[in-house]
Amino acid sequence: MAVAEPEGQVGRKLSFIVPAHNEAHRVADLLESMNRQAHRNVELIVVDDGSTDGTLERLVRVGSVRPMRTVRHAVPRGVAAARNAGAQLAAGDVLVFMDADLTLREDFAARILAHYENGADYVLVGSRVADRSRMASRYLQSEHEAAMAEPELQRSSQAFSVRRQVYWNVGSFREDLPRGDDSEFGERVMAAGYRRVEDLSIEVLHDRPGTWGGFLALQRRRGRNFAYSRRNRHGHGVVHLLAAALARTVLSWVQVATIVIPLQSAVRLADRSPRGRTDVGGFMLLDAAARAARAVGVWQGVREVLTGTYSPR
Repeated sequence: MAVAEPEGQVGRKLSFIVPAHNEAHRVADLLESMNRQAHRNVELIVVDDGSTDGTLERLVRVGSVRPMRTVRHAVPRGVAAARNAGAQLAAGDVLVFMDADLTLREDFAARILAHYENGADYVLVGSRVADRSRMASRYLQSEHEAAMAEPELQRSSQAFSVRRQVYWNVGSFREDLPRGDDSEFGERVMAAGYRRVEDLSIEVLHDRPGTWGGFLALQRRRGRNFAYSRRNRHGHGVVHLLAAALARTVLSWVQVATIVIPLQSAVRLADRSPRGRTDVGGFMLLDAAARAARAVGVWQGVREVLTGTYSPR
């Protein structure tokens, strides 16, 4: 649903909008990324989405040499709501939406701005896992590279950006999706005929989970979005939703049990790992575990959708 653009003039400024939930340990790196941008006409808007670790207090204590504004949600409302809250305050004519676990190079703002000066409306960039010393991190990076090998399929990226006017024209992020709100937004931007540019040479560093616990939690969240996507995006009824969830679960467990699919995936991803096929065994275990964890997440999402107990985090 489109919303009216607030009054006021905008200049050639970039607004970085960052949802943050329990990110006190990372905000210093975030501020450093902003402070070292070669393009100086930037502002930072941090939306503290119900943190309990003193994220906002830490942010204020560290301080920023760039203009910074903060918003605080008393309780978590989810990343989409945080993005929308930040956009309401943004003064820049380009909005950059990024997570708090990203690190930007000093030329990031200048390079994406060049695309907008050449007529882009929506810019996607590349990303790389900051620390690939752990197997789970290498797996996630290889998985990301495999996905980006088909750029025409990409609807969003880490640190994606959009013209402010385009954001107001196509409408805000959907707050009823726990994941995938960014891709759904990108689909609307492209469906409206705006010019999308993907420049994978502009890379951001991403702090992805390197432990098994963090990896499995990420996969459960991915699976959880299955129910929300089918119910809220595609309008599936209860019977259709349950049947789709059951089919997805059976397929996942069959793939795990037969070993063949996880092995094929592991070989394909290991070819993109800096350690090559020595990672095949570990990647196969991670792939099987990911499929099982996503199956668990599917039913968590189904329960939330059917009982109305949506949890944004």
